[in-house]
Amino acid sequence: MGNCYTLNPVYLFLLVCIYSIGWGYPRRQGGAMKISKKQKAKNRQKIIRSMVDLTIEKGLKAATMREVARGAGLGDATIYNYFPTKDAIVYAYYEDQFDRVTDALRNIPDFHTYTFQEQLQTFFETQLDLLMADREYLDITFKNAFLTLSQDYARVKPTREKFMAIVRDIFEAAIQAGEIEDQVFLDVYIQVFWEYYVGIILYWLKDDSDQFASTSVLIDKSLDLSASAIRAGLANKVFDMGVFLFKNHLLSRMDLVRERVDILHGIKRKFMDKADK
Repeated sequence: MGNCYTLNPVYLFLLVCIYSIGWGYPRRQGGAMKISKKQKAKNRQKIIRSMVDLTIEKGLKAATMREVARGAGLGDATIYNYFPTKDAIVYAYYEDQFDRVTDALRNIPDFHTYTFQEQLQTFFETQLDLLMADREYLDITFKNAFLTLSQDYARVKPTREKFMAIVRDIFEAAIQAGEIEDQVFLDVYIQVFWEYYVGIILYWLKDDSDQFASTSVLIDKSLDLSASAIRAGLANKVFDMGVFLFKNHLLSRMDLVRERVDILHGIKRKFMDKADK
């Protein structure tokens, strides 16, 4: 027998098949397989849901990033590709709620026919309905996220901006429909409604009335009052009155002050002239 090694034809065929199949696998770049935007969005939602469940079960402090990752079915390190900290996940939850309520409002066929007050009331009530299932989670996280000195203002900003965009759209729709007039203090109103939203959530979390009836009454009466004031243009009228008083009284007073200052300067000059002589 010679030293030459002869390949078995069957073995050679298998090698060719394995080599050919190998080209069919997706190639990895940077050591990790790329995933689609859709899958990234799903993973993000899994992380947020895992965080909610763990927080309700163990508390915010006791829940760890590793546990959150495993609850989402992801690797311990993978979670950091989505969120750097637990707090970031908490704020992402609240930010997403305004995407949900926006979708819900768009799915109301005749929402555009609602009055200004009805749109505001539907917005707040729909938001509470969507949050109902996670009320225990809000009880643990909401106050610390939005009402303490330790709140992360940079992380609060995206949530607040989404809220304000919804309220601004409601205002602008009412202005275009002629239901309310242009608002001089529109940005101020929107900021006030953000504070109102925070207050409503805190009240709702403490509400032990049947079906949260007290919260519903509070929303109904407070929005009726505020919408009536806005429709009446009270802020605009106060502003117009302020402008009138400033132009017709304060400025005339300024002219009087200038006259008296000129008189005093004249007296001073006469006195100085006498002193020089």
